[in-house]
This record gives sequence, C-alpha cells and structure tokens, in this order.
Amino acid sequence: MTASDDDGLESVLGDDDEFQEAALFVQNNLSLFSRDDLLYLYARFKQITVGDTNIPRPGYFNFEAKAKWDAWNALKSMSKSQASEEYIERVTSIKDKNHIENQKSTKTGPSVSRLVAHSDEQMPTDDKKTIYEFCQDGNEKRVEQMLKNNFDVNKPDEMQLTLLHWAADRGNESMIKLLAKYKADLNARDEDGQTPLFYAAHSSSIPCIKLLLALGADPTIPNNDNELPSSVAETEEEKAVWNKH
Repeated sequence: MTASDDDGLESVLGDDDEFQEAALFVQNNLSLFSRDDLLYLYARFKQITVGDTNIPRPGYFNFEAKAKWDAWNALKSMSKSQASEEYIERVTSIKDKNHIENQKSTKTGPSVSRLVAHSDEQMPTDDKKTIYEFCQDGNEKRVEQMLKNNFDVNKPDEMQLTLLHWAADRGNESMIKLLAKYKADLNARDEDGQTPLFYAAHSSSIPCIKLLLALGADPTIPNNDNELPSSVAETEEEKAVWNKH
C-alpha cells in the first residue's frame, strides 16, 4: 500500500488510534466475524465516519443493501464516541473469545466496514446506464430526457418491471409524479402480477403508497398468489393507510 493509500485510510478513520486498530483487525481477520457481527460493525463504522443515515433506504430487491441501511439507521442520533466505543468493545470481545492478544496490527488497508460498504459491484458510468438505472438512481433529468425522446414509459425491463415499479421500489415520490405526467400505467403488473403499489408497500414507503392511491392506482388488484398490496403492511401506520381504501 502506498503512502497516499495510508493517508486516505486515516482520513476516513480519523484520529482515534484505538478505533483505527480495531477496524484494521477486523479487515485482516474476517473469518472470525459472523454476518451479524459485520452488520453491527458496519452500522457503527458509518455512524462514526458519516453520522446519521443520509441516503434513502434501498429498494425491495437490494436485500444486502437494505440490511446494511437498516442496521445503520437503527443508530440514528447515536454519538460518534458511543459508536466508536461499541465498535471497539465488539472487536475486543471477538479477540477475547478467540484468545487473541490486543496487539498492534502489522497490516494496513480499509476497515472491514468500509470494505463491506464498497464491495458491491461497480455501477456503470452515466453514458452506459439505461433509463431504468437512471430511474433507480433518482436521476429525474435523464429519465425525462429519454422520455421526451419517445421512450415508452410503460416498457418493462428484462426483469419485467416498468419505470413506475422501480420508482415505487425506491420510494421516490418525485419520480412517481414525473412518470405519471408521462402517462405511466399505475396498475402495470410484473411477472408475479405485482403492481407498483406492491413495490411501494414492500419498501414501507407510506408517502408513495398514498401518492399512488391518490393518482388512481387500484388497491384491489391481486398478485398471482391472489394477495393484495395491503397484505404487505407490517406497522399500524401502514395498515391505517390501507384501511382507508
């Protein structure tokens, strides 16, 4: 690793030597940590280096990303010092469990939490993205540009999802309004018979559920298993929305 790499790492981990050492230990000893451990550490790493969640909850199909986001978001308002203390305590407990002395690491590299955060497949550059990817990213400007160039707003992608399915999945109210302006089919069904309302429900996006219903989406259209979008509701607040329809 070059000196510039070390500098970049330090800028991410900050001046807390104990936290840096703990993060480096995890990165160098991944096999000692369970998935739950890694999620726990990821959440605290983000809270330390970023603060409260500053990005939308990933969509229904991004299972791993959703798990990471949920773990991070559960720490909202936790101070960086507390997050650091809990991170170090968890690493120390794993060291003790495995009878490993608390000695300084001889390796350098990004912490496991940073590694996990960036281990997803590289996203394509804008010039290679499809309209569906722009929709997933929330890039309304590029989506509208392509719609103005006569892209069929209701054309499904290779997964048989329309743009409105993706906008609902991402919980993007503004994108939903844009697509509705271009006459998106509010009741388009995917290969499982699920309409955009199902995707908004799976994402627990109450504002999007309300918006789709207000635009005229039909809550009585079942999927191929004869289930309704309302069956996805988990919280009392979500159930209250469906009870009005």
